[in-house]
Amino acid sequence: MDMLSIAKEYFQSLGVQFLAFSESGSSPHLEQLDYRLREQLFPDFDYHSLYTAFEKYLKEGTLYLLEDEFHLHYAVLQLPQSLQSKLGVSLLYTGPVIFHPMRMGDFLSLIEDFKISPELQSDMQEFYNRVPIPGSFDTWSATATFFFSKIAGYPLDSIAMRYKDLPFYAHLYQHLSVNYTVPTKSNLAIKAIEERYRIEEELMNAVSVGNTEAALSLLIQFHQYKLLPRTADPIRNKKNILIVLSTLCRKAAQRGLVHPLHIDSLSTQIATQLESMTSLSALDAFTPSIVRKYCLLVKNYSRRSYSFLVQTCLDYIDFHYAENLSLDSLARMCSVTNSYLSALFKKEVFMTVTDYINSTRIHQSLILLNTTTLSIQEIAVQCGFADSNYYARTFKKLLGQSPKGYRDAIRIHLKNK
Repeated sequence: MDMLSIAKEYFQSLGVQFLAFSESGSSPHLEQLDYRLREQLFPDFDYHSLYTAFEKYLKEGTLYLLEDEFHLHYAVLQLPQSLQSKLGVSLLYTGPVIFHPMRMGDFLSLIEDFKISPELQSDMQEFYNRVPIPGSFDTWSATATFFFSKIAGYPLDSIAMRYKDLPFYAHLYQHLSVNYTVPTKSNLAIKAIEERYRIEEELMNAVSVGNTEAALSLLIQFHQYKLLPRTADPIRNKKNILIVLSTLCRKAAQRGLVHPLHIDSLSTQIATQLESMTSLSALDAFTPSIVRKYCLLVKNYSRRSYSFLVQTCLDYIDFHYAENLSLDSLARMCSVTNSYLSALFKKEVFMTVTDYINSTRIHQSLILLNTTTLSIQEIAVQCGFADSNYYARTFKKLLGQSPKGYRDAIRIHLKNK
């Protein structure tokens, strides 16, 4: 993969758009430079003039870190002629980004400076909710300089400037007529909301198939879309956002055909952990684990690839492992013959019914060995083994050591920790 593609993939993983223009901005759409913000505020705004000004006034081979009049930041590089012909690209552009959530005072200042109708305030807020926050300005500038230098093939000088200080700024706005006749929801808000729902849908799709890598990548983009604070407490607001995230993952796991009892158990566990946390740093650290836990749940308990008959048996074993289970009892429960169920189960699960029952019971016993002081005999009974010796033999067959050896190893590990 070439460096141009790597840079694009990296910035997009942060939820930040990366545009490569050729032939005076013919592609992609120039309106994407600011997510169509000026198009909505100033119907006569000429994006092509803005792009042409970049080509005319920005020095080739210098990285410009620009802040516009709407407090949006961009990184822009006009490539030297030698690289333009080699890469087929004349100008590289990434952004917009901001470095902190938009404050109410900033909104009021913009409304006053540009004489924006108060009716657009909620739309403007929705717009800023979609703008990524990739850390501090220093982090952003260092990242942009690194990737753009790699593309150029040599270290770049960078210049931080405001649009207002650029020689073409006044020319862009001097002929604009302003029209504030907008629908209840302008395109400004509609596009931001549509994009947020798209990211949520893709995140749910990744979780529903247990794709942890894709889900964590989409989680970064999910967090770029801020929700308006509902309380004055930032910790409570963060918890509310993570409750939304957990709910999306919960529905995704259901879409992945995980039994509701498994989902409810994990959802309750996550909710309890969230409410016990008392700092933003703890909540931030916990966020990726929410996605990981649900993806793991789907990997372990999704019934997507099984027939209804096998799904029924798997779920019954998972929830009734302590009872007297056998191929015969399950076949009678499902009104099929032993031979039919045995063949179908082995074909789909790649193990016999008995092996799956034993595997499930051993897995449950691991939890009790780790979290209780129950005797080996008591654990065997609680997990469905009538004979503790059979439990010990099965445990050693699957895990290579005895239940006592496993528990002793855990205790030594905890003691030396």
